[in-house]
Amino acid sequence: MAGHRGTGGKAGIYLFWALLAAPGLWLTWERFVTHGKHAYVPLSGEIAAVLLFVTLMVTPLMLLLGPLPWLKARRRNLGVASFLYTLLHLVFWLVNANLGSLARSFIRPEIATGWVAGAIMLALAWTSTDAAVRRMGPGWKRLQRWVYPAAILTFIHWAMTDGLAPALVWSLPLILLSLWRIARARRRYGGA
Repeated sequence: MAGHRGTGGKAGIYLFWALLAAPGLWLTWERFVTHGKHAYVPLSGEIAAVLLFVTLMVTPLMLLLGPLPWLKARRRNLGVASFLYTLLHLVFWLVNANLGSLARSFIRPEIATGWVAGAIMLALAWTSTDAAVRRMGPGWKRLQRWVYPAAILTFIHWAMTDGLAPALVWSLPLILLSLWRIARARRRYGGA
């Protein structure tokens, strides 16, 4: 969930965070204040997944299109926002869960995949600060590669809980960019 310091100054980054936070604030207001009737668990999970997929699209997009400094500078923000929406997704789910459903969730594949993805994202978010990057040195990069298993588990969780079609539609750009990146690497390094 890494990135570089933002371009565009502090006002630009605050505006970006305001845009990232707006759907979550609206969902929280609707759920806990006005007691709306939206599908809060799926909506928050979809936002979390899409933000994760967009975060992972930054590098292949830069390889394909050239430097994208604005997007590169906000990659870390996108990753952290994905984690925060994952937490919101969990809160919405826990509000409707009882102790039995919570215990069973760890052995239900469609929910357990979400738990594991969330745990990975917690580690990535926890180490996404500049201080963590400096403290961990080269180990930081190795840890951040766990974002790929987290994305795969997120896709599986989404497909198993909401159906394959929506998960596939929203992840298709990332899948296509990833396949292109793999093919590009194989050509560059003498693969098939």
